[in-house]
Amino acid sequence: MNKIKYGSILLLILFIRCNTRSELDRTRFMVLDSFVYATEFPSEFILDNKMETGLDIVGAWDFAIQDSLMIFSTRNNNGLWKFLSLPELNELGDFLIKGEGPLEFSSYPSVTDKVNFSEIGGVLFSYIYDFDNGRLLKLNINKSLKNKETIISVIDDSLPKFLFDFMMLDSGRYFYREISNMETQQLRSLDHFGNVSVNINMAKLNEASVMKGIDFTVMTTMTRYNEIHDKIVEMNFGLNYINLYAVDGDFGKTICVESKLDDIGQIESKENVDRIFRFSDVRVYDNFFGLVYVNEKEETYFTSRKNLPEILLFDWEGNPLAKLKLQSHISTFDIDFLNNEIYTFDSRTDEFAKYDIGEILSVIQK
Repeated sequence: MNKIKYGSILLLILFIRCNTRSELDRTRFMVLDSFVYATEFPSEFILDNKMETGLDIVGAWDFAIQDSLMIFSTRNNNGLWKFLSLPELNELGDFLIKGEGPLEFSSYPSVTDKVNFSEIGGVLFSYIYDFDNGRLLKLNINKSLKNKETIISVIDDSLPKFLFDFMMLDSGRYFYREISNMETQQLRSLDHFGNVSVNINMAKLNEASVMKGIDFTVMTTMTRYNEIHDKIVEMNFGLNYINLYAVDGDFGKTICVESKLDDIGQIESKENVDRIFRFSDVRVYDNFFGLVYVNEKEETYFTSRKNLPEILLFDWEGNPLAKLKLQSHISTFDIDFLNNEIYTFDSRTDEFAKYDIGEILSVIQK
C-alpha cells in the first residue's frame, strides 16, 4: 500500500474542564455540565492512498457497512436499499419499495439514520422507523438476500409520526427527539414499553432553544447509539461541539473541537449563508466513534467548497484518538474492519473510494 503519513504529538491534549451550569446559559449553549476542548490529536494521518472502486450507483445518497455487506440508500423507488458484497462489491439485490402499500415506504429510508441493525442467532435484521406512518418495521436481511425478495414485517405501529430523531436502543426501548414549544426546542426522551422518561443529560440538552420564528435547525443533531457502551453521540451540524452521554448512568461530556463554544444566539442572528457547516456525518464502532469535520461557510460548502474535510476519531470516554486528513471532498464514510479499509462517499460528485487503514487501526486500537 502507499505510505500513510502520520505524526504523533508528544504533548497530550489539554482537556480543559471549565464552566459550570451557573456560568453558562444552557438555553444558548446545548452543552452538558462537563465540557472539554479537543483542538489537537495524539496522531494525525494523511489519507493519500486512495483506491477507486469503480462503483456508480444511480441515486445513491448514503451507505453503511455491516460485516461483509455494504448497503446503499438510493432513490430507486423499486429498490430503496441496494446490497453489495465485501470486498468484491458484487451486487446482491435491491429491496424495500416506495409506495402506499402496507409494507411500503412513503419516503426514502436511510441506512444510517433512524435505523438499527442487529444480528440474532446468526441472522441479520434491520429495524427501520417509518417516518410518515409512525411504525417500526423489521427487515430480515439474510432471508431477503436468499429469497431475492423483501421479507419485512411491522412490529410496532403505535409510534409517533414525523419524529425528528428515532433510535431503537433495544427491544422495547426507544430514543425520541421531537420539535416542541412552537418549534423553539428539540426535546429528547426515552420510551420503554410506553413509559416515557428523560434522563439527566437529556434534560440538560433539552433546555437549549431558539427564538420564536427562528429556524430551529440551528440545533439539529445527528444522533448515534452504541449498545456495547450504552452511550449516545450527538453531532451538531452547525455547532462546533459533540455531546456524548450514557443512556443509563450519569456520564456526560461535551467535546468542543475549537477553542470557544458556539453560541446558539449568535448563530441564529446570522443569515443561513453566513453560518458555518461544522460536521456532515458521525459513525460509531466498538472501540471509537468518528465524525466528518467540514468547518466551512454554508454558502461555500453548498456551492464551491474550499476546505478539505477531516475525519476526527474519539474513544468512548471522549478522548481524541486521531485525525484523518482527506485529500478530496467527502460527505460520509464507513469502515470495513474485516479488510481494514475505510470507504468514503461524496454525495455531490458520487465519488466512492476506499483506503487501506490497517496501519491506522493498529495505532488507535492498541
